[in-house]
Amino acid sequence: MQERVSGLRFVHAELPPHDSETQTETETETGRFQIGVAFSAHEDVRFRVGERSGCASYAGGAVVCSADDPIVWSRVQEPTEALEIYPDPALVMRISGGTSTWPLGEAVVGRRDSVVLAVASVLRRAHVTGVDLDEVASSALAHRLVAHMLVEYGGLAMRSVVGTPTGHTQLTPKALSTLGEVVEAGIPGGLSLDGLAASVHLSPFHFARAFKSTVGTTPWEFVTARRLDRARLLLRTTDLSVEAVATAVGLSNVSHFRRIFAAHAGCNPGRYRLQVR
Repeated sequence: MQERVSGLRFVHAELPPHDSETQTETETETGRFQIGVAFSAHEDVRFRVGERSGCASYAGGAVVCSADDPIVWSRVQEPTEALEIYPDPALVMRISGGTSTWPLGEAVVGRRDSVVLAVASVLRRAHVTGVDLDEVASSALAHRLVAHMLVEYGGLAMRSVVGTPTGHTQLTPKALSTLGEVVEAGIPGGLSLDGLAASVHLSPFHFARAFKSTVGTTPWEFVTARRLDRARLLLRTTDLSVEAVATAVGLSNVSHFRRIFAAHAGCNPGRYRLQVR
């Protein structure tokens, strides 16, 4: 289903596995000029972009973005849950200071990017729960996402990007990559603000401000979203009980787990499992 908020439109998609290399199935395609997140993990997916073919494996939450050519998928062995985001070209042009209508020169498949993941998680939650984002919140998300893409993927200097956050420390790409690894490893438990801050050599106070300024959500909102992504995967692919899933993602209070799962997914864990199987 396609939805639109201020500055961008987005599509939430859930697709079954397919293999057009060995079966008479239609290839799937990621359209041109799209910023996307694959919430589902994938092993050895096959794709082509223009005349170039490739394969990739990546964990859930990875970024998949297209440029001038679509990405055509010929083999995807797992079910796919993805969010496709299409920023308004006029917004990209305005934020770039009139220098660019699209930040990517070539496709990106399977990159870890906490900023894109955080924005996509907010949009997905709005979609699955049916809660509309207000104009200010959606505009802020669109501006943050486009500014990030222009700097990190388009090669623009931060000072050239209109509306880039100022006044607070910005986390470097290396720090964001480290944090992503720490969060993924710590989902079963043991994550704390102090520990996350220490992993990038900042005090908890400065880390919290820098994270929110860079990513657009608080550290704990990001951690919670990743824990619930892992919970969705376990509910979809294993027969673990809801209680075991809650413990596996570091939320051993089952009542609390059920409440926050419903707040993010729009239904309780048991109903979610019935819907996706």
